Amino acid sequence: MKVIEAKNIKKSFENLEVLKEINLSIKKGDFAVVIGKNGSGKSTLLKIAIGLLLPDEGEIKVLNYDVKTKWKKLSKEIGVVLTNERSLYWKLTAYENLDIFGGIYGVKRNIKKEKIRYLLEKFNLTQFSNITVENFSTGMRKKLMLCKALIHEPKVLFLDEILNGLDPEAVYEMIEYLNELNKEGLTIFMISHILHGFSKNTDIYFLKDGSLKLTTKFGDIKEENKNIYDYFRDIIKSGESVRRI
Repeated sequence: MKVIEAKNIKKSFENLEVLKEINLSIKKGDFAVVIGKNGSGKSTLLKIAIGLLLPDEGEIKVLNYDVKTKWKKLSKEIGVVLTNERSLYWKLTAYENLDIFGGIYGVKRNIKKEKIRYLLEKFNLTQFSNITVENFSTGMRKKLMLCKALIHEPKVLFLDEILNGLDPEAVYEMIEYLNELNKEGLTIFMISHILHGFSKNTDIYFLKDGSLKLTTKFGDIKEENKNIYDYFRDIIKSGESVRRI
């Protein structure tokens, strides 16, 4: 089942062409990571997929919803973590944040309390549940943002640079959480600069200057005994054609 399908997506800002005929198909249960240099169009693609931006041309469907016209319905079935930590209420506690956002997403009260307890425990935040977010570290805020995105049990999780600002240990921990969520069946679409630690079945999409240059499996790169950073650098320099997963 196709969960995300983009056809001939184009997007420009003034005279700058950011996305050039992007075609993308992501199936249920996939873990897709889009990587590329700053300005390659990664975050623009994600924002189009969740309805925050409209494409100039082309169409994109998520969970069979036309994002252009059905984004309100879609928003109830997806989880989103953007780069802005201010998406949380900093003067409220972790528990209060999840309680509020659970209500916004329509999670029933009798289910919400147990769901909050489960998420705080899963992400090792239980002991910090009554501490205000302003006193959290960056890593703790990122984990709480992930809890917020999962509170309503979404079918697809969209992540924009969730690993930014994390120390190496926190990066490893976060990727472990994401790999586990994916093993549980959650489809994940992620924008990242971090190129290591993913499971071998993770789908890697390389964007360069608004075009999809290469599609491969993380495990395929490792099997070729290539340093993934060198591999990515070579892709940036080359005009290599797309290789399908």
